[in-house]
Amino acid sequence: SLMVLLTGVTLDGIAPFVRGDAEPRKLGNPKKNLLAEFQRAGVDPSYGGPTIFRVRDGLFAMMANHEYGTLAIDAAHVTEATLQARREVHKLVNSLKKLGDPWTNLEIIATAEQIGTREGRRIMGRYHVSSEDLKNGARFVDGICHVRFGIDVHSTNPGKTKAIEKKPFKSKPYDIPLRALIARDVTGLMMAGRCISGDFIAHSSYRVTGNAV
Repeated sequence: SLMVLLTGVTLDGIAPFVRGDAEPRKLGNPKKNLLAEFQRAGVDPSYGGPTIFRVRDGLFAMMANHEYGTLAIDAAHVTEATLQARREVHKLVNSLKKLGDPWTNLEIIATAEQIGTREGRRIMGRYHVSSEDLKNGARFVDGICHVRFGIDVHSTNPGKTKAIEKKPFKSKPYDIPLRALIARDVTGLMMAGRCISGDFIAHSSYRVTGNAV
């Protein structure tokens, strides 16, 4: 996904589309509202759950792009995905502007330096965090992070869905043990964040920023 920073709009003007602000105002589901607004503008974003977040007054972040089938370990693939993503977010923003108020003065401040990688290679560690750990709410004596974020698998097949895939089960809060950060077969190598040792489902939960930092 490629994040983009936006300005030129006010919270009061776009509140129905802002996650964290639409809900307490009882303005409906902001993701569904924003998707409908894009479709009203004649565009269909590559991410089916487009989201706007308020950073502060007059500054917003938007996630409305997904690039599918990109090989995260290939520089040419990442470059092409980044360029394609920038083209899309500019098209999305320009389409909203053409709708008029409240989007008339909407502007892009910046896009991310490169596209964010959600799925790539992971080490095989001295412990492999598994789906069973999430099911059981596993605790470990060498736990270094207690994860509360749930399963969050973004679409792997846009032909089926372009949003979040259905959760296979409801996860419980669980620990990540230090052993999952330490490479099993390479001396002196540790990883963090999305690169630690774990399976596909577990990775979708522990990869998020709050756990990684």
